[in-house]
Amino acid sequence: MRRKGENDIYAFLLCVAFVLVGCSSGKQAAHRSVADIQSSRLIAGSPSVTAVRDCISANARLSVDADGKSLSASGSLRIKNGEGVQIGITALGLMEVGCLEFLPASVRVINKIGKEYADVPYADISFLQRTGIDYALLESVFMNRIFSPDGRPFPEALDGMHMSAAGDTLTVTTKEHKGLVYKFVYEKSTANLIRSEGKYRNGARVVCSYEGFEELDAVPFPRVISLSFEGTGKNVTLKMKLSNLSSGTFGFSPRKISSGYKKIEGLDLLKSLNGL
Repeated sequence: MRRKGENDIYAFLLCVAFVLVGCSSGKQAAHRSVADIQSSRLIAGSPSVTAVRDCISANARLSVDADGKSLSASGSLRIKNGEGVQIGITALGLMEVGCLEFLPASVRVINKIGKEYADVPYADISFLQRTGIDYALLESVFMNRIFSPDGRPFPEALDGMHMSAAGDTLTVTTKEHKGLVYKFVYEKSTANLIRSEGKYRNGARVVCSYEGFEELDAVPFPRVISLSFEGTGKNVTLKMKLSNLSSGTFGFSPRKISSGYKKIEGLDLLKSLNGL
């Protein structure tokens, strides 16, 4: 059984990890190589482009490694296309003790132990504003989905990006955009998106890898999603192992906030989770 302090540290690290991945991976996109028609066809026909899913739900085993400290917990992942991404954290597999929600207009973090919550509009998150990241981009990270940063449809959106093949993989590299460069690695034999990497001008890197693909409505979806953050002062790796994957339709609604909960600033909530 994890002690209360460990649960609080875990919740803190989980919140930080998801906020970081949203800030760094949101600009993921696929680009077309004029010189390599076969490669562009592979990307355009990949599940990360063609899969149409309205809902995703799964049980999750969450683990975090941050500067040598390893913690784990059970939880759940629920995604409703265009409505929200919801990550719940449970204690002993029974009671939800925290929740992180990416909603179309804001990011919400709920600490049920401390009866506190934060609801921060994207417009108030300076990094997201500087890089043009919004909910649609964040949602794509969890859906193993790529898209064009300028909103163009595929395969048109593939124009202008660089593609290079090496062994069993194909790598798509974007042009620098607001100090960021992104690489997306595809497995040639399956056309699955298995890795994406965002690199900052200051040398920091964020890597998202996907593995353990299984058929979901006859289209592959990863059972394991690993997010790593390097060179940001602290190295953090977050892994989600998903089980009981389903695309069954459900009604999405944000977690209800009890009248007894205190609303605080997002950074203050992270500090409180770490200090309890």
